[in-house]
Amino acid sequence: MTEIERRRKSYNRIAALYDSARPGYPKALYDDILAYADVPGLPRILEVGCGTGQATWPLAERGCAIDCVEPGPELAAIASDKLAAYPGVRIYCSDFESYGPAAAGYDMLLSATAFHWVAPEIRFRKARAILKPGGALALFWHRPVQTDASRHIITALQKVYARLAPALAADYENPPEPDSVKTEYENHISDSGCFKDLAIRKYKVAKSYSASAYVNLTRTWSDHLALEAEQLSRLCAGIEDLIQNEFAGEIVRETVVLLYLARRS
Repeated sequence: MTEIERRRKSYNRIAALYDSARPGYPKALYDDILAYADVPGLPRILEVGCGTGQATWPLAERGCAIDCVEPGPELAAIASDKLAAYPGVRIYCSDFESYGPAAAGYDMLLSATAFHWVAPEIRFRKARAILKPGGALALFWHRPVQTDASRHIITALQKVYARLAPALAADYENPPEPDSVKTEYENHISDSGCFKDLAIRKYKVAKSYSASAYVNLTRTWSDHLALEAEQLSRLCAGIEDLIQNEFAGEIVRETVVLLYLARRS
């Protein structure tokens, strides 16, 4: 098993924590997705890597028919329970690479903070193949950012990483300002030759976390899960102590949600 496979599969063993700790996405994002789909009524959607259904539920609530593929059985089980009241939602415990619909029948392929786990040589070609002519692609991720309001928090957290998890320190140092977030999937989508009419939307998010809630969030990040258990415990304790003692028990995490929209070429 490769390191990427190990990290992708690590979420399944913390499924309940993942469900409670991971943030959702702005309402405006779902409005933009459905507007871009541009089909009569509501689109038939394939969701890749639904996790525990954080991005599935808001679309199911609007009446969308959604087939979800999720390789983690514990994650898929939580999603199935959460979405049991929506007959238009079906959960398949499978990875996208193995999923095989009989024909191209989807109006949209959607993936929330998961498409980077799909094999690069397969992902866009297969996404195109399962979409109807003119079908839409919607990919989105939270990306950490900083502003004047959060810079001191990030600087303080960076010192904890440098002391307790130096291998991760560079990855959590000096995130960009909201207007400078890298849109790396812009080139990936364009270079694939499978999609056209690319549009990128950005949504600024600021979410407050208690010390324990922020630590729980960090425990759902794959690079943190890859640490040895003792080191992860020390890191989490250090982060919790920092938030309790220097920030009165609460911090604000700022992100930009990047949404990439494109149409089957």
